Amino acid sequence: MSFQGIATAPARADNPPVPTLLAVIPHPDDESYSFGGTIALASRAGWRCVVVCASSGERGKRHDGVLVRKEGVGTAREQELAASCKLLGAQPPRFLRLPDGGLSGQPSRAGMLRSLVDEIAPDVILALGADGAYGHPDHIAVYHWVAEAWRALSGPRPELLFAAFPAGLFLPQYEKCIEMMGNPPSPAAADIGSASFDYEVDIRPVARVKLSAIRAHRSQLPGGDPEALFPAGIVSRLLEVERFRDARGLGHASLLDSLTG
Repeated sequence: MSFQGIATAPARADNPPVPTLLAVIPHPDDESYSFGGTIALASRAGWRCVVVCASSGERGKRHDGVLVRKEGVGTAREQELAASCKLLGAQPPRFLRLPDGGLSGQPSRAGMLRSLVDEIAPDVILALGADGAYGHPDHIAVYHWVAEAWRALSGPRPELLFAAFPAGLFLPQYEKCIEMMGNPPSPAAADIGSASFDYEVDIRPVARVKLSAIRAHRSQLPGGDPEALFPAGIVSRLLEVERFRDARGLGHASLLDSLTG
């Protein structure tokens, strides 16, 4: 699979290169819920923001009442992700078009992601954490690929930050995973979310932008309303702060600090 490079103007001494943020997600809409506010803040600060999506979300069910052929779902969701990225200030998204719902059964795609990282040269990488937000196997597979790709990088590594949601926030979605798959996903319910994190980004200045990006994924929202998809209170909490754990461990400064300083 080939990837087109992005031409950039030569850096000048009085115009240093801006940071690049790379968000790696399993499905369209994961970017908006998980770190849409951080992407929007980075874009406002002049950062170059790139979103790479492992699948097209083609197995997702439409919740907006629109009837389309099954093969049209992936196309619609790709268009929705493109709209979300535009709202957040990111470049048009890139799709790996791996099978939605089957990422955990794929061989590791760490090599593919490493090639992308080498090409894009991000300063910061954002991804879902080891709990997959709510235990989704696709989410957890991409977490492992990203971590493996990052560890294999030679030379100075970019920051790798994993989304850290409050403990228990996504337990309702975890329980839906159990209903859909018939068996409890891994990790266990007690490991969904965490009270600990390394960085917290105040996204209230861009809360409306993040909400608009979430709403761009209309096919996945009953009546286009994210509040109708989740129990009361979840969406409002996602519009306040975004938290991250640093793959480098404790004691490191983050470029994210400059976004809300």
